[in-house]
Formats: sequence, C-alpha cells, structure tokens
Amino acid sequence: MILSKVHIRAFKSIYELTMSLNQKVSVLIGANESGKTNILKALESFRSDVPFDNTFTCQYSNHYYMGKSPEVTLEFSDINKENRRNLLRISEVFKDVEQFQIRRDGPDLKDYHLVVGDGEVDTIDFKRLLQYLPKLIYFCDIPLLKNKVDFGSLNSDSIEFSTEKNLLKIGGIEDYNLIFEDSSRGRRAAEEASRIITEQVRRVWSQEPSIEIKLHVNGRVLYIDFSDSTTVLDTPDSRSLGFRWYLSFYVNFITQAFEGRTNEYIFLIDEPGIHLHPAGQKDLVKVLEDLSVKNQILYTTHSPFLIDRKNPDRVLLVYKDKVGTKVNSKAYRDNWKPLRKQIGLTIGDLFFFSEKSLIIELPTNKKLGIFSKLRVN
Repeated sequence: MILSKVHIRAFKSIYELTMSLNQKVSVLIGANESGKTNILKALESFRSDVPFDNTFTCQYSNHYYMGKSPEVTLEFSDINKENRRNLLRISEVFKDVEQFQIRRDGPDLKDYHLVVGDGEVDTIDFKRLLQYLPKLIYFCDIPLLKNKVDFGSLNSDSIEFSTEKNLLKIGGIEDYNLIFEDSSRGRRAAEEASRIITEQVRRVWSQEPSIEIKLHVNGRVLYIDFSDSTTVLDTPDSRSLGFRWYLSFYVNFITQAFEGRTNEYIFLIDEPGIHLHPAGQKDLVKVLEDLSVKNQILYTTHSPFLIDRKNPDRVLLVYKDKVGTKVNSKAYRDNWKPLRKQIGLTIGDLFFFSEKSLIIELPTNKKLGIFSKLRVN
C-alpha cells in the first residue's frame, strides 16, 4: 500500500493544496519560508499520537475564524493481498476497493473519516485501521555519531545512543556482550564489524574512497575512530559536520528501512544533507534511492543538487503566493524555468564552465540563423 495523494486544508501557511506523490521518492524543493516543512508537519499530524487542533489552523482561513482544526486527507492505493487481508478484518467495505481516503479534522479518533468512492463509511474502528496503514516517520534532527559509548548506554532504551546501536547493527553486532568480551573472539568481532561497516560506508560515500571505520574496546567503553589516506586516526567530532551527519543519517535509516516490511514506512525528511558538499548531496540522492526500494520517501530541500533530474516527475516545487503555500508538479517545464525562478538560480551563478565556452544572448522572437548550425566539440 502506498500514499498516492495528499489534500491539506487550513494548516499553518497552507490555505488549501492537493498533490500527488511518487510511489518511491517525492522531492519538495523551494525557497526558504515557502512552506515545505509545513507540508511535512501536516502529514506527520495525520498520526493519532501527534497533536492536531486549532492551534495549527491557518490564520487567514475560514477554519480559523470558526475555531476549527485543519484538515489532512490521505489517499492510499496499490493495495496488495496482505493489505487487503488486514483491511477486511476491519470492514467488508475494503473487499473490492482499489483506493480509499482517510481525513483527519480534529484531535480525537472520532475525528477520522473513511471515504470510499464518493461516500463516507460509518462505524469504522480507526484505532485498528491506522495500525494497518504505512507509518509516517518524521525526521528532522539525526543523533550524530559520538566518539565513544559505554556498555550501559548501548543497553539502555535512550534514543540518544541510537546511532551507535545502529552502527553496530550494520556491522552484524546484535549481542553487545560479544564485542565487549575480553578475548580474541571479542577482538575478532570488533575487527569484522569494522570491516563490514567500512565496506558499507565506502559504497555510499564517493568523496573519500580510503575512508575506514575502526572499532576498539577498552574496558567497558567502545571507541569509534576514522582513518583515511591523509590521517592516522580521527574521532567523529574531528571530521566535517557534513560527513558526520551523512554517516549518522545512513546508519539510522538503513537499519530501519531494511528491517521493516515493504511499504511499512513513509519517511518524511526535512532538509537532508544541508551541511554536505554538492558531491556529498549527489551521494545522498543515491542512498535515498536505495531506501526507496522498500519505503516511500518525501523530503524537502532548497538545493538543486538533491534532485535526480532523470526523474523530473518526482519534483514538487513549493512556493508561496498571496493565498499561502502552493505546489507546482511540473517544475521541469521550459528547462526547469519555474524552479530556477523560485529558488533564484541563474546562469550567472554558475562558474563551472569549460576552458572554451560560448554564451550567446538573443531576442526570444528571433531565429538562431547561422548559430543553429554550430556544433559543440
């Protein structure tokens, strides 16, 4: 089951908008303060454990003057056999449907409404129904990888150490006692985990092919170090913020995405890779593509380097006019002119030209004439 369409009404800067989502990746790109984050927060607010009342209502909407909550409607489609079996446990209305909508317009379970076709369906157990839908997971701040972590912290329930736990999970370490064992077996486990993690990171980080992650234990403390062709050993906090964020993002997402079932999650990611070099942002696009094999991803950005131009239909240009946040699903028109206009990107901003370049400015109503016969060598 996937999330195929979203309708948002009277949520913060959004007066009203409808947008279709790609079944794998959707990119919300736009200038600062255009409302990209508000779209993600509106989607997150569909969850029953997230506050949803008139404090989030758009202040220039009728809902605000009436004291009403916003409305968020999600359309789900591509219902597979397992999905249908689960849905039929709730109601026979799901027997032949190919898609359905659920609207939330208030803070309680009674404020959810199921719409099938043109009609609203009564007497639905929404507590159970919401459990069978893909889970909306909002990511903003990623816990950055630390220099060290002790045995007790790894065995705690604190999310503060989730990145270190997931790093070990990528290295095949599920039982922390093994890596902390003061024996040749424990040391071999640390070496093997280091090798596996290094291979995974090198696969997705092209900027430093010699990067190496090394784990070693001293007493009850696990130390995490990096090395590359120019250094002996570095701690995570001595590396660039961009790389540290990238690695932390990767280990957290890769474990959660691949442990779950297909389309179990919809990841909402706000401004990923903001500290990354353009080459790192391009690496990040590849990682997001890998993650989308099993789960839908919706992320915001204002960087053109985080767009996969081979899939222009995934790009949703977010802008704000006098009635609030809007979305343009055809930002690729006229050689991406709408996108370039909204984010303020001109050819004059680019300085990566070849040694021999020819730039010609002609009136748009004139034919190119002889210039149309020029060949680029």
